[in-house]
Amino acid sequence: MLANSAPRHADEPFVESILCATDFSASGLNAFAHALMMALTLRCRFTLFHAGEADDADVEWSQIPGVRNVLETWGYLEKGSPRSAVYEKMAVDVNKVYVQSRNALDRLTDFLKKEPADLVVIGTDEHSGTSSWLRPSATRQITWDSRTMTMFVPASGGFVSMAHGGYTLRRVLVPVNLQPDPQPAITYAFRAAVFSSEDTVAMDLLHVGEEPQSLQLELPERDYLRWELLSRGGDAADQILRTASELDSSLIAMTTDGAGGLFGNPRGSVTERVVQGAPCPVLAVPINL
Repeated sequence: MLANSAPRHADEPFVESILCATDFSASGLNAFAHALMMALTLRCRFTLFHAGEADDADVEWSQIPGVRNVLETWGYLEKGSPRSAVYEKMAVDVNKVYVQSRNALDRLTDFLKKEPADLVVIGTDEHSGTSSWLRPSATRQITWDSRTMTMFVPASGGFVSMAHGGYTLRRVLVPVNLQPDPQPAITYAFRAAVFSSEDTVAMDLLHVGEEPQSLQLELPERDYLRWELLSRGGDAADQILRTASELDSSLIAMTTDGAGGLFGNPRGSVTERVVQGAPCPVLAVPINL
């Protein structure tokens, strides 16, 4: 049953550091826009990471819009602003990391061990649902091996506009069950409301299975939050994807663990299946975060 309580993390920011893992593809631009807008809103450390095969990193970096150029297009900086303006005026500390390697995922996980980030943002391909430079197992390895919260962003859709940088987080879908503990996802769904310009943000809690008689959830109370518990039967991943599409969710926030995903689905983790088919960004929150 639902039990409202005072928020435990009311004064905590969403994150304090963001790493955007980019493959310089068109499908990755939406992830770049989301990562940059979140860093801008939070005024936090922002790292652009890429592992490629080119000897000259400048050749590869030239394939994506520069942070300063995007901020000028969005109207945050004047045209022709110096590079220093990104930090001096926007308080965003930008760091670009290029590693010459064919194994992007291993280099990324190695980097995160040395330079941890609170959130990794990765773009997913519109056809396969996985990043073109990451193996299909990336969802599991990044969120479980490094224990890093990860946002997987599809090539289109979400809550940020690449054209003008505006954001509008209207609805967040949070799958809930007894295992794994849904509270980490609920916490970050609540914190993610900072990215909304709406008067009310709908927080849709989705339970898949039998009636959740023993489900106890602590829900932060805010005037701008509307919590609702939905119950569905059937396959967990299918129902999460179907509900996200029906509700036009802006974000899916789900807790992950290392024992087979959200509900231990034998056909592959529910998280991986949701990432591959989601119409909006998916925030995978490790259970022990």
